[in-house]
Amino acid sequence: MIKPAGEGLQAAKTITMPLIENQLAPDFQAKDISGNTVRVSDLKGKKILLTFYRHVGCPFTNLRFLELEALDCYFSEMGLVVLAVYESSSENLQRYSHGESFYARMIANPEYDLYSLYDIEQSTLKILYSMYKGAFAKGEEGRRRFKENFCPEGRTNTLGGDFLIDEDGCIKYAYYNQYLGDALPVNDIIRFLKNDKMEINKVSC
Repeated sequence: MIKPAGEGLQAAKTITMPLIENQLAPDFQAKDISGNTVRVSDLKGKKILLTFYRHVGCPFTNLRFLELEALDCYFSEMGLVVLAVYESSSENLQRYSHGESFYARMIANPEYDLYSLYDIEQSTLKILYSMYKGAFAKGEEGRRRFKENFCPEGRTNTLGGDFLIDEDGCIKYAYYNQYLGDALPVNDIIRFLKNDKMEINKVSC
């Protein structure tokens, strides 16, 4: 269960619109799958990628995680903190990561508190729209790259999203996925780390 991390969280819960650039990132307290406490407010002075996945058994989630995992060493060298939130049980996340040394701090949130806090969208229509965006091929690749099978968990229409948070705890960019397989471009994460201008081509549907 996600616990409030101060008065700022209570104010954040009243937000009913997607988060936007330059607002303070809503704070929270949670445990990663190693049992360590995670608080956004404790990470001031560091750049953060806060990414919301679907459940661990989703092939699109698997594909995106592996894409970011390929940059583990680079993210570590650049001092980026990667917080990966899943709508899955801690047990399944631990099984997914067994024998691996992922750089990302993985957080199980089957209660969906964090998703609601960051206003992650649920949309059955956008899930269906994914078929027009190459979802079948991406899904097949994601399934092929699983080490083992996982049963679906949580909501079927969660879309996910990525948030780049600067050293002051402010959202530099909020990227809300618009279909299965959509995500913040890796090149823009790299631009964020280098303090370069981001050129995100955002889909809206």
